[in-house]
Amino acid sequence: MKILLLILCLSVSSQAAANNAISILFVNPSIEGEPFWAKVQAVMEVAAKQYNVNLDVIYGEGNRYLQLAELKKYLQYRATPDYVVLLNYPGGAEQSMSLLEKFNVKFITLEQTITGEERAAISGPQAQFKFWLGEIYHDNYTAGFMLAKALIEKATAKALTPHVVAINGHYGTESDARSDGLKAYLQQHDLSLSQTVYAGWSKPEAMEKTKKLLKRYPDTNIIWSASDLMALGSYTAVKDKNAHPYLIGGFDWLRDNLNLIKQNKITASVGGHYMMGGWALTTLVDYHNGHPFWQNNTKVEFELGVITQDNIHQYDYLIDIADWTFLDFKQLSLFRTKQANYVFDVSQLRKDNSQNEN
Repeated sequence: MKILLLILCLSVSSQAAANNAISILFVNPSIEGEPFWAKVQAVMEVAAKQYNVNLDVIYGEGNRYLQLAELKKYLQYRATPDYVVLLNYPGGAEQSMSLLEKFNVKFITLEQTITGEERAAISGPQAQFKFWLGEIYHDNYTAGFMLAKALIEKATAKALTPHVVAINGHYGTESDARSDGLKAYLQQHDLSLSQTVYAGWSKPEAMEKTKKLLKRYPDTNIIWSASDLMALGSYTAVKDKNAHPYLIGGFDWLRDNLNLIKQNKITASVGGHYMMGGWALTTLVDYHNGHPFWQNNTKVEFELGVITQDNIHQYDYLIDIADWTFLDFKQLSLFRTKQANYVFDVSQLRKDNSQNEN
């Protein structure tokens, strides 16, 4: 009888713990299955399981109007989550955050996608929007600089005189910050940029624009791209031109790009930011447990990593990875570890990192 009562008590307490789990809504800004954001979501799901968080996901479909509509529908017809993690689309930030304020939902934003007048209008976290706890982002300018450095250094190692073109995503926000980093590196090294074109983050468009650029600038041997998907478009445009060397690089650490780096067909990819969802979730669990980080801070900034033909052996296991459970997010928690500051570093993904030894 005592054993039966003990089992019943454990069952009730377990159910109560499940009912009291933190609920977090992730607003995936893209479509379901899109390579980069699917990885962000997969990593976030691992962190949620480790922290016993109820994680729900909706999709913005790559459009600020659709994302706002989906968020509005969720808040109107579903149980209100404890917290929301989202990426703001330019032109839609104020509406999305006003909606979250209306429903008294505290939230964290990913990436610094809002600039200029719109950024001035929304101010920063914990200012105009009191429920905006903070933002987690990387420096796109530095990342663009890093990619340029990797490409130019490889050209130097091959005794090539750099002739550079750039494939950008769209006008404004993160893509221009990335290309500003490229321009800064070239300026520092007294190198010129033949032209920048915009391909709207599209592989087919990048392919067509690369073909046009090569006709206009036949000496081109470096193609800097603001995304791996567009880098794939450039690679498709040049892969049959065996007589001419092309050094191509992008952002996001996509599977196909890492494979091509391993095959010495693409030069570099900057990335690791698919970890940011799991990191955001970690900070929210800490906040929910009373840690004062988001009371005393409004941002977490982290650096991206560069995978090249020279260090791909440290990251090649990521190419076909399906199981992210080797990541121990609890080691990153300030509430659990009593560390002073978050250490969010993509180098944690290297093979020689102790986290990956098992």
